[in-house]
Amino acid sequence: MIKIRRSFKFYFFCAIMAIATITVVSFSTLAANYFVSGMDISLRYSMLGVVRHVDTSDGKPKELLGYQVATRWQDVQQPIKHQFSRPTEHLQFEKKMVHDGWLTPPLKAYFLMRYDREGGQTVYISRIFNNLATDPIHNEIHQAGNGYGVNLIIYALVALFVFGFGLFFLFRHTARPQERLFEWAQTLTTEQLKQPIPDFQFHELNRIAAIIKESISSTQAMLTREQRFLASASHELRTPIAVVRSNAELMDKLISKTDNPALYEKQAQVMRRILRAGVTMTDLCETLLWLNRCDQRDLPVTPVNLALMIDSISRDLRYLLRDKPVEVEIDVQESTYPLPSTLCRIVISNLIRNAYQHTLVGQVSIVQSGTRVTIINRNSEVGEQPEELGFGLGLELTNRIIQQYDWSYHTIDNDDGREVTIDFAQD
Repeated sequence: MIKIRRSFKFYFFCAIMAIATITVVSFSTLAANYFVSGMDISLRYSMLGVVRHVDTSDGKPKELLGYQVATRWQDVQQPIKHQFSRPTEHLQFEKKMVHDGWLTPPLKAYFLMRYDREGGQTVYISRIFNNLATDPIHNEIHQAGNGYGVNLIIYALVALFVFGFGLFFLFRHTARPQERLFEWAQTLTTEQLKQPIPDFQFHELNRIAAIIKESISSTQAMLTREQRFLASASHELRTPIAVVRSNAELMDKLISKTDNPALYEKQAQVMRRILRAGVTMTDLCETLLWLNRCDQRDLPVTPVNLALMIDSISRDLRYLLRDKPVEVEIDVQESTYPLPSTLCRIVISNLIRNAYQHTLVGQVSIVQSGTRVTIINRNSEVGEQPEELGFGLGLELTNRIIQQYDWSYHTIDNDDGREVTIDFAQD
């Protein structure tokens, strides 16, 4: 189902035009009714003038200027009695128009009024207009009357056009500052936050711009504090992590000289755990430091031998496969490519760690061709994996690095594992 995008400007314009149309039509109808009522009042005054100047008696109806005056209802002309019932009140006025269509002029017209004289005599004044459509004199009169209706319609349409035209220019005048506000908000950068807010001509729009700037400024300040904290924390952690790793390696060498095999095995397991945690924390610190750099896209590019890097990282992470029947196949090409060495090491390290950690029994294949690296792990045994320190965070940070550096990255999930392909070449 297609979702209709509602525009506030279009909605408001249609609403105002609908209200204006209803108002113009209502007043035009009222004016037309007043016109007809005025004609009826004029005819009634004509009837009163006739009845006051004509004397009549029962059974002797009289006619004057086309009007019939009768004192008894049975003396009234037959077409009038056929169209109306007998009036019961003084000055009661009745009329009937016979039309051939809704917008056509009347073909016939019937008028009747009752008048009670002071002596108690009741008089019925009536008039019939026949053949209005064929009488040339009546046609001229109707054309003059219809001209009033046509003018009324023309005035109504002109009023609507002028109103809509003015409303259109009003919306254009108010829409331009709104569009400027939208563009300013969409393109707002950290540098622009330090500059004064542009004038958008209207107080309400300036208030909205101030609210937007204040909200983004507070968010930017919070992000800046977090970035500074992460950068400082990552930088400060590098020294103690390096100390831990160096002392752990020294302790491992000292333990290897012990004469007690059982004690050596227990101490060696503890030291291996410490070394694994140190390697993981080192990778995480390097990743966090890079993500918080301001010049992320301007890292130095040096000749990188991906084959040697993959072999070195694979050997460093072999501890993850200890006591697991996992076969590792590495197919690389000896060559160098201009790449950011630190980022490549971070990404490859996290991807290989992921493959080693999630393979219990099976095979891990690492294939490097040019700047493209494919890592495939096939796990023939399904089971829960013990989470290494920083594994989930490491993969998330790796994805951020790949997205920010616009590297080609594809992942295919299979029933027995996963295939990951990354190309370090930039378009």
